[in-house]
Amino acid sequence: YLFTNFMKLKAKQESEIEKIDKFTGFQLPNKFKIIGLIITILSILSIVTSLKLYILDVKYHDLFERIALSGMVIGTLIISISREKIEDELIAKIRVQSYQYAVLGTIVFYLIIPFINFTIESFFSSMPVIEGSKDVSVLAVLLLMQILTFRKLKKAYNEE
Repeated sequence: YLFTNFMKLKAKQESEIEKIDKFTGFQLPNKFKIIGLIITILSILSIVTSLKLYILDVKYHDLFERIALSGMVIGTLIISISREKIEDELIAKIRVQSYQYAVLGTIVFYLIIPFINFTIESFFSSMPVIEGSKDVSVLAVLLLMQILTFRKLKKAYNEE
């Protein structure tokens, strides 16, 4: 009975690990890097065009700009999750490290930039206002997902 329960628990842990590995290990073929690059370049050109529309006071400028910015994020995401020509353990380690640096750098940037803007604004205005990014909630969700995934993997690998 004890052995059967142990085997069921082990199978459940392996199943959870496989689900997370399938999701986190997802990669597009290498040729998608070119597609991502094209989407990114077209989006940047659209942002430049959007600035011209802003000057002309076009009605749907904000929508056009949001679509262009979303396209840029999608293009860079496609590049990010595309395989390298040779995908080995070293590349996997480098990929994980680069994501860690990117997340930490983004968080530090988002936390510091409002204070930098406030300092600069205080030189030019008698009533400076501190404004943070409206997308900070995305960072909170990102970190929450990391914490929950870490705990789930830690439990699945029986380290807790």
